[in-house]
Amino acid sequence: MTGQFQPAMNTASAASAVSQPSSAAPKSAQAAASDPAGAKAVRLVHPDHPKGHEVKLKVFWKTTRPWTAADISDYQQNVKTIAEGLRTGKRVGSSGKPDAYKFTCEDFAIRVICEYAESKGLPLKLTTGVRTYRNMENFSEKDNAKYSSDMVGFSEMIMVSYGAPDMQRTGANTVQVASPDDLMPSDILAEAHDMKGAATFGTAHHIQLVIEKTADKISIDQGNSSNDIHQPFTFFHSLGRRLGISDDNAADPQSSLYAGKPVEQGNFSSKGDGIWDYNNVTTGHGEKDFMKVFDLYRWNFMEFNK
Repeated sequence: MTGQFQPAMNTASAASAVSQPSSAAPKSAQAAASDPAGAKAVRLVHPDHPKGHEVKLKVFWKTTRPWTAADISDYQQNVKTIAEGLRTGKRVGSSGKPDAYKFTCEDFAIRVICEYAESKGLPLKLTTGVRTYRNMENFSEKDNAKYSSDMVGFSEMIMVSYGAPDMQRTGANTVQVASPDDLMPSDILAEAHDMKGAATFGTAHHIQLVIEKTADKISIDQGNSSNDIHQPFTFFHSLGRRLGISDDNAADPQSSLYAGKPVEQGNFSSKGDGIWDYNNVTTGHGEKDFMKVFDLYRWNFMEFNK
């Protein structure tokens, strides 16, 4: 392992980490501090246009190098430590008192990889049905202004529109893993073939993050969600936003109604013949032959470089 990871600090949001700060704020955030929106003007010059053209960038952290095979291996070795920091660490909650980190299932997986990528100066590029998000992107008042210019701001921006089905965007966000035997730490399990998934023709509705793997055991951590992120609650939240009478959004970590819950632990145990029984260590709930309801994915690390 390459050292201890601790959740990053940001006091701008009640959903942000504050009690276990990492090292100093990213230089990119410091450079943009004079602009409340965190935009940084960059002048691009072409030989045929010596006056250049000014572009405003939103820099959540500065990309210093691309992902390599060595980085992927290092992330796989460190994912358990990062997840542990978010599972056991504290943040300042909406009451102003220390509280556990809370994430929906896909939000937890996003936050873990953001923690690592920011610490190494590596790029991230994630796509949802709304748009593609990058850690360095052209500044937009509508898209960027409300988010702090750091890793926490970037992850919170993505979380609003990134759902479990976005893990199934192979080629863009992920690549498929063939079987449980091929899983590695940091891989993603997408629940899509239970009764709920069958009703939507295999659309994922829950995500688990692999943090440790042996021949006969797969350990996972996961975020989870309250009923606020499901129908009919989401319909009324959406209606309120459209009518301009409320900004409640259970998918938004900056909202007081954010549906995220404290991080849970679980494991799959091999019973032979491709059967993996599941036990949620946090709740005590178990399922027989449960791996069969999951699609298996790995982040498309090399796509992040593009």
